[in-house]
Amino acid sequence: MFRSQTRRLLDGLLQNGRRLPGCPRGRVFLINRLIIFACLSLIGISVTAQDPKSDSGDGKDVTLKDRFEQLAERISISTAGPPAERIEKIDQPVLSWSNPERNTTAGALHLWTREGRPQAAMCLYPSLEIVHLEFQSLSDHPLLAQDGYKLIWQPNEAGITWKDLPNAEPPMKTPFQRLRQMRSLVRRFEAKLVPPRKTAVPLRMLERPIYRYPKSSSELIDGAVFSFVQGTDPEVLLLLEAYQSEDGEKYRYALARMSIVPTQVTFDETRIWETDWAVQRSYTPYWVYETK
Repeated sequence: MFRSQTRRLLDGLLQNGRRLPGCPRGRVFLINRLIIFACLSLIGISVTAQDPKSDSGDGKDVTLKDRFEQLAERISISTAGPPAERIEKIDQPVLSWSNPERNTTAGALHLWTREGRPQAAMCLYPSLEIVHLEFQSLSDHPLLAQDGYKLIWQPNEAGITWKDLPNAEPPMKTPFQRLRQMRSLVRRFEAKLVPPRKTAVPLRMLERPIYRYPKSSSELIDGAVFSFVQGTDPEVLLLLEAYQSEDGEKYRYALARMSIVPTQVTFDETRIWETDWAVQRSYTPYWVYETK
């Protein structure tokens, strides 16, 4: 509507070169030309704002998301075996994110699970023409990852270590109560990036889990994955499980890095986990693979 109104105004100016009383004819023509130029500029702005194929941030993000989906479909992960057993990827990203601090406009986090338990995480994010695939094992066992038929990642050790959560009440009875309880428990964790000789960067815990276990078993009662983020970019993953131990029902936790930067995590203000700069190889639990 704005565009059509502007065009009608422009047509009127072109057709009616009326002169204002007491105003010289040359000045009238100059005024009309300035108004016409302003109208043309407004039309150009309007067209640009309405063009879905413009180079706006939204258009770029949509393209990246399509590219992320295509790349994620190419990746398959399995246990190292023998025998090798394929691990299922959750259809949609568990988290779509961005990180203004690092000028990353779009990213996606995918999870692979085995009987509902997370086994591997992969973040996709762009850097110029390259898309990085950031892998992290969440498994107790070695894994294999392939891009089509190409082997790209083969962590030969466990990616996480489970520990009982200290000073925690036993899991509650219903799934709803346990979710509320888990959200209360994760508030007792704090995390930060600690790059050497630089100011530490506190990370924010997302209130809602990015993944909730779909079912329980005889040993495993419940579970969820939470994330510490910068912007909405996951930097640390916190896995929390309610399980049946020999001493009764308990909560246990595991932490996994999603950043090359040194990191510290505390629970009730006591440091419980820290990392150095990531040593990343295709056979380590954390590995960044570049693809075009």
